[in-house]
Amino acid sequence: MKVELLVTRDSSSCRKAENLWRSICEKKDLNLRVLEDASPEGQRAIAHLGLGALPAVLLNGRLVAVGVQTRDQALELLRAAENNSP
Repeated sequence: MKVELLVTRDSSSCRKAENLWRSICEKKDLNLRVLEDASPEGQRAIAHLGLGALPAVLLNGRLVAVGVQTRDQALELLRAAENNSP
């Protein structure tokens, strides 16, 4: 599963989300890709998705959440994405 997190470095919410997703991905042996809003790739993703707020979570290239999730919410997002995978 592809897990991506779009963040801005100046945000405590983004740092909190990154810490949560890193912890979950490490435990589930998933790779987490963090894209910063200041990077060209991050800017392209934000523009493509039309995002006005960060952090944002993409699973398998699909936007599934904006904001900071609880651990339970994040795990449920992963379960739902796994169930929708071909």
